[in-house]
Amino acid sequence: MRRYLADTFAMVVFSIAIGAFVELVITGLTLEQTIKIRATAIPVSLLIGRPYGMYRDWVFRQLGSAEKTLLQKILLDTLINLTFQMPLYALILALNGATFMQILTAASSILVIVGLSGRPYGIFLGACRRLFKVSEPL
Repeated sequence: MRRYLADTFAMVVFSIAIGAFVELVITGLTLEQTIKIRATAIPVSLLIGRPYGMYRDWVFRQLGSAEKTLLQKILLDTLINLTFQMPLYALILALNGATFMQILTAASSILVIVGLSGRPYGIFLGACRRLFKVSEPL
């Protein structure tokens, strides 16, 4: 239960922070728009927090997590974030009526953000697990 809470807490907090930054600073949305979008995104974060943590743990285990260099951890967390978040994002867009070209354009535009946020999220997830007194299974 603590692992579920730690992973979910990490996803909600990180998604709010990164999403708000992107929406306010990069896309220029208003504070009101950003608050509405972030509030709408919380249920998604609640649903995907633990599955993301499980997926990350699984990938690290499959690739032998012990003794990873910093570069290997950066590359793994980036790969994990891209392979988990991008299909999910494309699915959400498709379920909301986006065309294939719209999905391709939107996914391409957030590719950099998702790629850059992989390792910081991995570090934050580890910190949240320590906060909740959950050992890293890696």
